Amino acid sequence: MNNPLRLGISGSAFIYAMPEEVLIAAYRNSIHGRPSKLDAPQNAMMGEFMREMMSEVNASSISSMECYHSCAWESESIIEIVANNPRVELWSVHAPYGKYIDPSAPDDEARQGAVSAYTDAVRTAARIGAGVVVAHPGANVEYSVSKKERLKISAETIGQVTALAGELGVAIAVEPLPKQEPGNSLDEVLEIVSMVDLPNVGINFDVNHLFPPEDVPSLIRRAGKLIRSVHISDQDGQERHWLPFEGTLDWTAVLGALVEVGYAGPLIYETHIRDANTCAAVVSRVEENYGRLIDCVR
Repeated sequence: MNNPLRLGISGSAFIYAMPEEVLIAAYRNSIHGRPSKLDAPQNAMMGEFMREMMSEVNASSISSMECYHSCAWESESIIEIVANNPRVELWSVHAPYGKYIDPSAPDDEARQGAVSAYTDAVRTAARIGAGVVVAHPGANVEYSVSKKERLKISAETIGQVTALAGELGVAIAVEPLPKQEPGNSLDEVLEIVSMVDLPNVGINFDVNHLFPPEDVPSLIRRAGKLIRSVHISDQDGQERHWLPFEGTLDWTAVLGALVEVGYAGPLIYETHIRDANTCAAVVSRVEENYGRLIDCVR
């Protein structure tokens, strides 16, 4: 079998190489509380971390990258670092998400937070030449309205951003989620995509977010041509973000299904490698793992 699938990496794969102070401020708080801003020393640390990360990625065999867009850091300096003559293809931008950035929320503040954050992600993608923005359809927050109503709200919110994205040549890829939030099954994601009904909306197929693992190849076939991007990590029936071969996914079947539906984009490693605490270590582990993974389609 010919291999059209190239190696990509998500910025979140470097989570355990990030300075802990920056991680807490930029990641944990933004998901569970109101998005917090880094102070000047934290922004400086984030800048140094980004330079190290981009240097390691640009010097590696990684061909594509997904950039995480956060409301926490000073975006102009980060964009400049990322876009400073990269050898790697800047494939996608992952929009922020959380309790106050929720496109499915009946709460006006959370929903408008999603519109604002997703719009920023789209504009950032256009600036750095990325063709895809990955968007979560909801957050794991309870509201009194039904799941059906939240799916409708999510589609309406994402539709606003998708229309702007189309004008800028960017696609929106809706990502299924693993908990109780709207979009936690392929059926629900397909329903959102159908309600948005715009040509530049599709799916970010995260093989770590749909269960059981033995169903993933058939779910890939169902999603088919709607797949705009792919997140790679392993699982065992729960969200794990392990490296491939650490869980129970059948990687020959998974990659075979991606080739079968005509997906020819990168395999974006969205793994959490707990024992890799430097950018160089993350890159090395991912390159080594991809060499084994891609044997599944040779």
